[in-house]
Amino acid sequence: MDSRNFTQAMRLFKGEPVWTPINRPADENLSRQRYLERFSALEEEKLLRETLAGSLRCWYQQGWCLGSSGSMAALLGPECNRNAPMLVTPSGVPKEQLAPEDLFLQSILGNELLKVPPARPGRPELKVSDSGPLFAAVFKERPDVRAICHIHSVASVLAARNCTDDVLRVSDLEMIKGLGIAGDGILEVPIIRNMPTEPELVPAVIKALKEHPSAPAILVRNHGAYIFGRNAEKAKIATECLDFIFQVLERQVSREEPPAKRRRTEGTPSVLLLDIEGTTTPISFVKEKLFPYAAAAAGSWLRAASEKELWVELSQVVESFRAQCVQDNVTFDGSIDTVAHLVQEWISKDRKVPALKDLQGKLWKTGYEQGELKGEMYADTPGAMSTWAADRGRVAIFSSGSREAQRLIFKYSDKGDLTGHISAYFDPKSAMASKQESKAYDEIALSLGIEPKEGLFCTDVLGEAQAAIKAGWSSVLLLRPGNAPLPAGHGIREVSSLLEVM
Repeated sequence: MDSRNFTQAMRLFKGEPVWTPINRPADENLSRQRYLERFSALEEEKLLRETLAGSLRCWYQQGWCLGSSGSMAALLGPECNRNAPMLVTPSGVPKEQLAPEDLFLQSILGNELLKVPPARPGRPELKVSDSGPLFAAVFKERPDVRAICHIHSVASVLAARNCTDDVLRVSDLEMIKGLGIAGDGILEVPIIRNMPTEPELVPAVIKALKEHPSAPAILVRNHGAYIFGRNAEKAKIATECLDFIFQVLERQVSREEPPAKRRRTEGTPSVLLLDIEGTTTPISFVKEKLFPYAAAAAGSWLRAASEKELWVELSQVVESFRAQCVQDNVTFDGSIDTVAHLVQEWISKDRKVPALKDLQGKLWKTGYEQGELKGEMYADTPGAMSTWAADRGRVAIFSSGSREAQRLIFKYSDKGDLTGHISAYFDPKSAMASKQESKAYDEIALSLGIEPKEGLFCTDVLGEAQAAIKAGWSSVLLLRPGNAPLPAGHGIREVSSLLEVM
């Protein structure tokens, strides 16, 4: 308003007006400044969501985020705020279907969810990314990093596999300039060992970042890569430059490989995939020792978790049992006693449901660490694993038990710690199918970065061997004492020792 333009109004109050007319522009007005800041923040969040979702959709087309693998996170807000919340992609969503509104807004201080994706008709509720704790740890450790990409490309897996050192070093490649490294500089990417779950990678990631404070990425053996950037756009550029470098290294190794070695591996398996029960370990150990131990220990473990206020771990167990009961269409009151009863009932029925397998892994972990359990191995198992790993390639495990339970049985075995021979662990959850479905072996081959014909699966179950063969794998059946008899005429090779497949 000014002296020539004003509004006439009926006065319906006593005294002088309590409002003040403001001339435009009013950029110095506090209310307007707050409005503009809020509007700018909403626009920034919208743009960041579109960038993250769009990047992962693009990388799905590149083959870097197949299945539901891959994730991305970025801090939201000004660079001066080191405790800014992060936008992070959800877990378990095929990346070609990812939409900007599907991302979680999450605190990096305590993983508190500040904003969750809206529900969509006909779609299950989205889950927080398993990468969340790792992303938060990197953001806290590296002030210069405000965006992280996680990919599962074949080239990134092979780059780590082909490097015998704990650091991948690259020079004389133009693409390293895209990572902020001078043309005559050296790219250094630390490599860490894979673990059963992503949160378990955090200590090794922090250690690697302290030893290599300017590393643009971290490779995880037999897993993939985590790539860093000052913002989402820089992280996207770094990811594409690094995968190009990884592909160059892969082709260089293939070209330089001695012809004799190429002839030895062509047409022969390079990955030995092992079942556990009846293959590496007597069935009697699982049924007569592991299962009874879990049934007896469940109640005391659940009560101890409650008394020690391990609420997060306990609630995860209860919720997984609740979900299984909903699927089974049976009532569930959520009590510890009911969970303990279901453990005994499901074990007696030999049910292979994720809720039971995950809890068994926790119970067995306590037993192994306290010396109450020791994994039993057939006499030929250690020699076969070490021979294959040294002469032929990689050894991996595929069992119905959780990956943590698999690792424990080999770490605390009666033949010593055998985990050094094993490159990867798979269960039906990570393979996204049961052991008697061929698509499980498709997923495992993809995760290992091999063609199905390069894999050999050893099991004692005919249906599992047939599923692997259907997917293009080779397979053999183990004839061990105590294994179920096999029908005649199945046409699959039978052996009585793993040493026979060396």
